Amino acid sequence: MFNMKYRLLLLSLLLIIGSILSACGSDSKLPTSQSPHSSSAAVENETRLYKDFSGREAVIPVRPQRVIMISDNPGDMLALGVKPIGNDVLGEPFVYKSELDGIEDIGYPHNLEKIISLEPDLILQTFDNDAADIEVYEKMSKIAPTALYNRGAGTYERIREIADILGVKQSAEDWITRYESKSQKMWDRLDLKEGETATVYLRLAGRYYVMGSYSITLFLYEPRGFRPTAKVQELIDKNEYFMEISEEVLPDYAGDYIFLLSLPGTEDEKAAKELMESPIWNTIPAVKEGRVTVADISWNASDPITMERILDELPKWLGK
Repeated sequence: MFNMKYRLLLLSLLLIIGSILSACGSDSKLPTSQSPHSSSAAVENETRLYKDFSGREAVIPVRPQRVIMISDNPGDMLALGVKPIGNDVLGEPFVYKSELDGIEDIGYPHNLEKIISLEPDLILQTFDNDAADIEVYEKMSKIAPTALYNRGAGTYERIREIADILGVKQSAEDWITRYESKSQKMWDRLDLKEGETATVYLRLAGRYYVMGSYSITLFLYEPRGFRPTAKVQELIDKNEYFMEISEEVLPDYAGDYIFLLSLPGTEDEKAAKELMESPIWNTIPAVKEGRVTVADISWNASDPITMERILDELPKWLGK
C-alpha cells in the first residue's frame, strides 16, 4: 500500500513473489507473469473492458503476460500461478523470500523509467482510495492498462478479485478449496475453547502496535479460530487495521493468547525482549500462564502463501 502508515507497518511483513524465468527454466518454477492458459498469441492479444471495485474502467489483456504488481502482498499473485515481472516491495521480510528471485525491483518511490523499460501489458495496483494511491494510479495508468484491487478485502475475496483480473479464476477456487481442507484439520487439532481470545502486538520502527483485523489477524480471527478481545474489537468496528500504543496500555488489549512480533536482528527485536522482562508485561495473565508466542514479523501477512505456511506453524507455536 502506498499510505505511509501501511508501508511502515508492512516494512515487517512479506516479501514478494517472483522469478523471471528463462525459456529453459525448471518446470517446477512458475512462468513469469503468465497464466497456465496463455498458450496462443491470439489469446494473448485479446483484450476486455474491466471495471474494478473502485468503479474505474480499463481495457486490459484477457491473458496478461507482463504484469507489474504494485502491492505489499506479492504472494497473492504467486499463489495463483502467476509471477509479476516487477514489484515495489522486494526488500520486505516475507516468509517466501526464496521464491522472489528474478523479479525486477521497481523501487519505492517508483522508478517510472524502470517500469516503462519493462514494457508491462498490465499494472496491478493495490488500492485504498487515499490521495497517495490515487496519485500512483494516475502515473501508472499513463504507462500501461492499470487495474485496481481492494487491499482491505479478506484473503478469499482479494485473490478472487486478482484472479479475475489475471484471467485465472479457477486458480483462486482451487487454492481456496485446498486451503479450507487444510485449515479445518488444523483448527480441529487445536481444539480451542469457545470464546478464547488472542492479541497480536508488533514492535516496529521503535513503536508498539496492536493489530485490528488485518494481515495475520485475518487468519487468527476466522470463524473457527480465536476471538478478538473487547478492546481489539473496538478497533475492528472502526475499521482500524492497527493502532500504535504505549507499553503502559499493552495489558488492556491482551487476550488469552499473545503473539509478539518483531524483525530478527534489529533494535526492535531487542526492545521486544526487554519488554518481556518488564514488570508491566509480567502482570498479563497470558504471560503468567505461558501463552505467549514470540515470532518473526514476516508472519504478519494475509497472502495465501503465508497463510498456508501458518497452518503448519501455529500448532508448533501453541505446543499442540
